[in-house]
Amino acid sequence: MPDHSQVARFAPAGRAKPGRRISIARTNISVDKTVFEEFAAEAERKKMTLFAFANRSLSAITDISREGGSPDEFYRIWRMLSLLRQVDAIALPSDLVEYLVEKQYTSDSASTLARFRRLGTSLVGLLKMAAEGIEDIAPLAKDFGFFIPIKHFALTKREDGAIQIDVVGAGRAIETTVCSSEFLKAVVTGYGYEVKTEELHPGTIRLMAQKP
Repeated sequence: MPDHSQVARFAPAGRAKPGRRISIARTNISVDKTVFEEFAAEAERKKMTLFAFANRSLSAITDISREGGSPDEFYRIWRMLSLLRQVDAIALPSDLVEYLVEKQYTSDSASTLARFRRLGTSLVGLLKMAAEGIEDIAPLAKDFGFFIPIKHFALTKREDGAIQIDVVGAGRAIETTVCSSEFLKAVVTGYGYEVKTEELHPGTIRLMAQKP
């Protein structure tokens, strides 16, 4: 294990085309000790040298920043993609999803609502991998904003233990809002809460829930 008590020494290589010599620049970078320990452990886990792992990491972050992104966004998107892959989710334009849900709801509302409830129930276990407690859902919903049109998600915990959830962007029509609410209520129930009141308007949801 390299000495990381003072300074982490990285030697990031410049990227070169196959067959061309790589130009190497050396520099000293001071980093937080815990960050370096985790970085070194991850490089070892991947069976990579610090040089190779640092070079690959810095290269990826540089490309993301050059195109207007940030390391925080990169991590959030990766985390959401890793969750979405578990449920075979695909991204569709919101207008198309809105149209399909409205059509299905108009044709068979009971079956459509049941499907949304089952979806919410089936995702609880997966959600708990990223949000162990229900109070952790709000940051997770913010991350999902990259993929679903939620404009606002707030969870407030009251002194009596009850929670209030406010959602804006849960569909444009009341039909899609009702379906979104069924999904959300199933998730809340999966976290051990009982929904007491529900207030719906096109695109907005407010739920009050409490532990039984």
